[in-house]
Amino acid sequence: MGRVRIVKPRALARGVRVCLILLVVSILPLSLPEPAAARDLSDPQDFFGIVGRDPWYEYNTNPEKFPNDVNRTFLDNLHAGMAEMGARWVRVEFHAEYDEPVGPGRIDWAKHDWYFLDSAPRYGLKTLAVLGTGIVADLDKTYQFKHINDKPDSDGRNLYSRTYVQRVHEILDHYGDAIEAYEILNEPNANQLLHWETNGREKAVNPDIYGQIVTDIYTNEKAAHPSVQFIAGSLLHDHDVQNGRDEHFEWMRKVYESPAVKRYVKEHGRYPWDGISIHPYYLNPTQLLAHMEELRSLQESYGDTTPIWVTEIGWPAEPPEWTSFGIMDPTASEQEQADYLYAVYTTLRDQAPYVERVFWFKYEDFGGGGTYANWGLVRLRDSSQRYGPDATPWPRKPAFSVYQSLARPDRAPTAPVPPPPDIGERVRYFPETGHTLRDPFLRYWEQYGGLAMFGFPKTEVFYVQGRAVQYFERARFEYFPEFRGTPYEVQFGLLGRYVTRGREFPAEPPPEKEEPGRRYFPETGHYISFGFKDYWEKNGGLAMFGYPISGEITENGRTVQYFERARFEWHPENKGTPYEVLLGHLGNQVLSTSGWYR
Repeated sequence: MGRVRIVKPRALARGVRVCLILLVVSILPLSLPEPAAARDLSDPQDFFGIVGRDPWYEYNTNPEKFPNDVNRTFLDNLHAGMAEMGARWVRVEFHAEYDEPVGPGRIDWAKHDWYFLDSAPRYGLKTLAVLGTGIVADLDKTYQFKHINDKPDSDGRNLYSRTYVQRVHEILDHYGDAIEAYEILNEPNANQLLHWETNGREKAVNPDIYGQIVTDIYTNEKAAHPSVQFIAGSLLHDHDVQNGRDEHFEWMRKVYESPAVKRYVKEHGRYPWDGISIHPYYLNPTQLLAHMEELRSLQESYGDTTPIWVTEIGWPAEPPEWTSFGIMDPTASEQEQADYLYAVYTTLRDQAPYVERVFWFKYEDFGGGGTYANWGLVRLRDSSQRYGPDATPWPRKPAFSVYQSLARPDRAPTAPVPPPPDIGERVRYFPETGHTLRDPFLRYWEQYGGLAMFGFPKTEVFYVQGRAVQYFERARFEYFPEFRGTPYEVQFGLLGRYVTRGREFPAEPPPEKEEPGRRYFPETGHYISFGFKDYWEKNGGLAMFGYPISGEITENGRTVQYFERARFEWHPENKGTPYEVLLGHLGNQVLSTSGWYR
């Protein structure tokens, strides 16, 4: 059997789309050693990174709002979601311009400055900037990436490597310490672009040339920017099936043995980088841990004690189709992704203290024209359910919740919050559940029955499809600003429809003549009768509860009836009181599923 090459999807600066080759790997049960000592991080959240959308791709994508600028709304939406999820680091790539016929191109700072200097830090995100092949333009074929392997001069450098190092200096000179870390080339051991440009003859950067590049960068830049971290490697997992050898480790061994690196270590007593990075795709959790231990052993064999950064790892997952009630059960691939993300982060956090941080690939599904690469934790859709210029993160995939539960559990909508400092007439705090209620939801809650009708709030306000929602024990409130000032400004979510999905309630025949105490709804083929009818009519009727979608049935020994937005329950023990009919705890029921947080 020949070598298996795994290529993950990514967009290249040259506008070439990489084919996605999916290799399905089973997620095996964990069989792990005893936990190693915990890493010494002053902020545990610093462990969590995410791969984001390069700002270069968002230049002039929304010319109506942001002419000759990056789409700030779109990128801000991404950063807000990353921060809400708990990511502390975001990884994106620099790109040069391809509009100059002679020379190596240039960096258009206008396509990068706002992202790195304003938006990311405003959301508390540190940046790992990838210094990939895109920082040297190749409209002038002299600077095609394949020339990185041109025969070096006697000093170990060639035109391309000198140009690359100079471009890195320009970037560091421009941003100073505003960017916290840089990754030196992307997957130099098995580079897809190099493979294309050499018609399959080469796939790896010459390790001696790479060693000279990292040494030059560290020598030139570290003293001026001591707080900035320079990360070498970006090793793409490259296993030779035929001989059972991990070729990326063999390539890294040659980097350690390169003349420039050996000379730097001899002169300085350390390596010319602050960490080694790797992209260990398609390994189950047990294999992943073993692979990290093998990389660590390789480092230690050369006396390299710098940490490991996993700067890409991921699993694709396709979300279900949109539903009218905005609550969607996870697909099988979504559940696989969520389970895999949990295993990756907990395994490396608890068992591999030398792994300093892990970047999930990636935050959002990407693509266009209705075609997606499904590696993200969210889809980005606008109000028309397309990938739009101001798209907000919807739907979230279950792995988003898992990531948040590990990185920032206090940011989950269900997490209790302390009493707000602005408690006043129009803000109410419920210590029973640790949640707040504000207008317009507070006004609606008070107007239509309060605690007896809806129960306590069970979440803070969050957004689904860009719409504000909040769960209560018996309901979900949804805000419709387009109906502000009308009775429809706040509405119940369609929880009745959701909890009865997959169930069939046969339609009932219409009455031959009008029956006292009963009302028939031809829209759904069901009646409401007597106590349920009185409750429905006195408490908001169609606007509040929607149509009946079942007849009266028995569940758990109690007479109930389902409506689009609620479940009515008859409590004979409360006969003669206002509590003879109550709403079922549909809010609690939906919150126990994995589909509510979309």
